[in-house]
Amino acid sequence: MYPIHINLTGRKVVVAGGGLVAFRKIKGLINEEAKITVISPVVVNEIQEWHAEQKLIWIERKVVREDLVEAFLIVAATNCTESNSWIAEQASPKQLVNVADQPHLGNFIVPSVVKRGKLILSVSTSGASPSLSKSIKKELQQKYSEDYESYLDFLFECRSIIKKEFPQNCRKALLTKLTDQSFLYDEEKQRSYKQELLKRIERNLVNEPINE
Repeated sequence: MYPIHINLTGRKVVVAGGGLVAFRKIKGLINEEAKITVISPVVVNEIQEWHAEQKLIWIERKVVREDLVEAFLIVAATNCTESNSWIAEQASPKQLVNVADQPHLGNFIVPSVVKRGKLILSVSTSGASPSLSKSIKKELQQKYSEDYESYLDFLFECRSIIKKEFPQNCRKALLTKLTDQSFLYDEEKQRSYKQELLKRIERNLVNEPINE
């Protein structure tokens, strides 16, 4: 398997099924700004709520072939093995397909994911042991705390400033300095460093080193 992160903004995603498995799949998609359509005669309460909040569209019937034609990504997560197999058969080679109960019928699998803002950590055992994936995910959740969310925002903002305003010969040192772990848990230090960058730009001192 080749690991890849995909931008689903504005893309059509079709999820066939409305049970707990489908719910878990949708939960990972709901914040990706995709155009999600759920097709199932019945769905769990959470999916009904998302539909009411206009976060997705729920079509209250079984899936038919026409539902899949325009989809960029398809998730087959019904409670029927035969239906999931049929959905995989209908998809074109150019579509992304995930089959919940028969991963080998699709062309991608969904890893365990830990998100901390812009930081995304994915874990997969390629189906060998979902339990191990969950265990490693828990370890990552403990190791990479929520502090990384604001830290990554700080890194992104400073990197944008440095690449735009500072000369090429200064950038590497400045960017390397940002990865100093002392910034991670110290938001005041982050603010001070960013302010110093902006002051040096204002005073045209971009070629001078920044103090520790």
